[in-house]
Amino acid sequence: MKKELEEYPNLKKELQKEEKVIPLHYVDEEEAKKIEEEIEKESEDTSKPEIPVDPFRFAGYNPTVIDFIRRCDTEDQAKEIIEFLEKKGDLTSEDSAKLYDQLQNEGLRSFGEKKGSGYYFHSED
Repeated sequence: MKKELEEYPNLKKELQKEEKVIPLHYVDEEEAKKIEEEIEKESEDTSKPEIPVDPFRFAGYNPTVIDFIRRCDTEDQAKEIIEFLEKKGDLTSEDSAKLYDQLQNEGLRSFGEKKGSGYYFHSED
């Protein structure tokens, strides 16, 4: 395997760092809204000089269950994600129940607007 990694020096460096990977975790609704508001303020603030949006502003950001749900087109897809993350151990049964309840009572878009493909790679013009 060492020979194979010689072809990919950057990958080799990353693997040798032995840093812990941060697991996917649930962020409550308030925290998710704060993050979204900060991002919106960043893109709406006209008092700042025109500075290009940093293409790496989400580097190291780990998507939350809400981020995944916001990519769904149907409630069934959202339920599948919640179920998967609960089975994987990234969501407690209590958190899953809250998400199912919100989904059923308030609908899919109660988690926020749909995030399209490339959301994290495009600037918010």
